[in-house]
Amino acid sequence: MTTQTSQASTFRRRGGMILLVPALLVAVVLIWLAVQGREREQRTIARILTTQGETLIRAVEAGRRMGMRGQEGRQFRLRFLMDEMVRQGDLRFLGLVDAQGRFEALSEVEPGLGITAGALVALPASSEPAWEILQVGGEQVFVVYRHSRPPRRFMHNSMERGDLADSGEERTLIAVGLDASLYLRAVRKDVLTLAMAGGLGLALVFAGAVTLYWRRKVAGLESEVARQERLAALGTLAAGVAHEIRNPLSSIKGFATYFGAKFEPGTQDHALAEVMIGEADRLNRVVTELLELTHPLELRLAPASVEELVQHALKLVENDCRSKGIAVRTRIAQLEPTRLDSDRMLQILLNLFLNAIQAMPKGGTLTVSAQRARDRLELCVADSGLGIAPQDLDRIFDPYFTTKNQGTGLGLATVRTMVEAHGGLVRVSSEPGRGTQVILDLPYKGEST
Repeated sequence: MTTQTSQASTFRRRGGMILLVPALLVAVVLIWLAVQGREREQRTIARILTTQGETLIRAVEAGRRMGMRGQEGRQFRLRFLMDEMVRQGDLRFLGLVDAQGRFEALSEVEPGLGITAGALVALPASSEPAWEILQVGGEQVFVVYRHSRPPRRFMHNSMERGDLADSGEERTLIAVGLDASLYLRAVRKDVLTLAMAGGLGLALVFAGAVTLYWRRKVAGLESEVARQERLAALGTLAAGVAHEIRNPLSSIKGFATYFGAKFEPGTQDHALAEVMIGEADRLNRVVTELLELTHPLELRLAPASVEELVQHALKLVENDCRSKGIAVRTRIAQLEPTRLDSDRMLQILLNLFLNAIQAMPKGGTLTVSAQRARDRLELCVADSGLGIAPQDLDRIFDPYFTTKNQGTGLGLATVRTMVEAHGGLVRVSSEPGRGTQVILDLPYKGEST
C-alpha cells in the first residue's frame, strides 16, 4: 500500500508538470502569433501609405521638372500643383526643402499646421522612399519622404549612345504628410490584441501553476494520510506485541538475574546472564518506543527552561562524548520559559544527541543552539560527522528505517511524533562527510514563572 501511495503521489506531481508545460507552450504560441500579426498588419498599412506617398512625390517631382522648361513661373506652377494635391487628397502637407534647409515650397491643409523645415531635414537621408511618424501641430502625421532625383538631359550627339548627363541641380527633400489615423488605429488594435494574448497566456500559466501547487499539496496530504495509516496499523500491532511479549520478557529477565547471581562475577556463565539481561532490556525499550510512536501522546505542558533541558541532556551523554573525543558547543540565547513537556523534550534531545555521537565515531563537534524567531523557538542540533546520503534523507523518519547495525529505526520517527505533538516541525539538512543539522521548529509561548 505504501508503494502504491508513493506511486500515486509521484504520478500526480508529474501530472501537474504535464499540465504546466502545455500551458507555457500555449502562452508562448499565443504571444508569438500576436506579435507576428501585429508586425504583419503594421507593415501592410505602412507599405500602402508609403506607396501612396511615393506616388505623390513622383507627381510633385514631375511637375517640378516640367517647370524647368521655362524658369518663368516655375514656382507658381509648382505651388499651384501642390495646393491642388493637398485640396484633393487626404493629405496634411506637401513640402520641398532645399539643400540649405529652407522650404522651397510648402502646401498645408491648414495654414500654420506646425511642420518645420528643420524637422524634415532631421529625418535620416534616403534616396528611396522612407517614412517616419512625426508630431505636427498636436497630431501625429505619417510622413513619407525622399530626396529628389535631379533631372537628366541628353548630351550633344548622344542620341545613338543613349548617354545621359546630370543637370548639376542640388538634390531637394520632398516630404508628404499623410493622415496617420489608420496606422495608429492598427497599432492600438495590435497592442490590445497583444495584451489580450499575453493576459490569456499568463492566465494559462497561472492556472497551470495553481494546478501544480494543489497537486503537490494533495500529494503531501496523501503522504501524511498514508503515514498515519501505517502508524495506526503499527499501533494495533504494538498493542498486541506489548501484551504478548512484556510478560514473558519480564520472566526471562527475572530468571536471567536469578541465574546470574548464582555465578561469580567474571565467569563466562555470569557474562552470558548479563547478556540475557541486556537483551531483555533492549527488547523492552523497542516495545516501549513502538508504543510511544503509535499511541496519541498526552503532553504535560508546563513552563520550562530550554537551557536547563539542554544542559541536563548533555550531562547524560557527557561520558560518551568524552570517550569518543567529541567537543560540545552550546549557543543558547536568553529565552523566557516556554510551555513544554520536559520529559518528552528530554527524550527528544537524548535521541538527537545519541544519533550525533554515533555519527562521529572518530570524534568531532556537537553543537547545540537555541534562539527565538518571531513567535517560534528554533532548537538546532548539529554534528560534524558522516552525514546522511541524499537517497536516504527522505526516509529517515520512516519507522524501522536505519543504516546502523544495532539501530531500531524508531528514534527519529519518535522524535517527529513528539515534536508534532508540541505543534512543531522537524527539518533536517545533511551533507555526506560534513555532518548533519536537525532543527526543531516549535511554537514559542513564553511565560514567567
